[in-house]
Amino acid sequence: MKPHKPIPLVLCEGKEDRFVLEMLTKHAGLDGKLAFQDYGGETNLRRNLAMLKVSPEFARGEYSRVLVTRDADASFIGAWTSVSDSIKAVFSQAPASPGEWIASEVGAQISAWVIPGPGKTGMIETLCLDASRSNSPALFECLDPFVACLGKLNKSVPHEKVRFALWTIIAQGAGAKDRLSLDRALAKLPLDWGDAAFAPLKELLSKLAAN
Repeated sequence: MKPHKPIPLVLCEGKEDRFVLEMLTKHAGLDGKLAFQDYGGETNLRRNLAMLKVSPEFARGEYSRVLVTRDADASFIGAWTSVSDSIKAVFSQAPASPGEWIASEVGAQISAWVIPGPGKTGMIETLCLDASRSNSPALFECLDPFVACLGKLNKSVPHEKVRFALWTIIAQGAGAKDRLSLDRALAKLPLDWGDAAFAPLKELLSKLAAN
């Protein structure tokens, strides 16, 4: 049997992150050049890295590089410390900064990236919303005040996922079909995949696919 050519692997925090990164990869002309897996949330990262390290695919060298991604949420430093600690616990060392690659003792190089980017707070949904504002400003003129109103009623700022979920509903128009199925909705939503908000992540994925 002809051996598979090693392919870079992107580990995504959740399925929503994977849907977006797969679509971004497609729009960047990198379709089929990267593999994606989600690890089911930050608390599962270390366990999933340990499972990956002992997997037959990893041992056979089927992954040339492994990029670990996760959301910054409210703290970039907290997220970076968490992901780098998980990598170090499994591979004995960790990258010193986002996008830096280290060689693991069993072959594939390892790196990490915190979304939306170095020094920033937020998540994959933040990138999507930022990349949509220029395409549909009138929509956000309705959405942003509504989310602010919810915050006043509840006396706390709504999670960014609330704004994102509302956006996925409103941006798809009057019909109800597939509104909350993000993997199907991404093809319909007014996302500008060429927006500058995606540029650092797209550049990272392009470099990853080239190696």
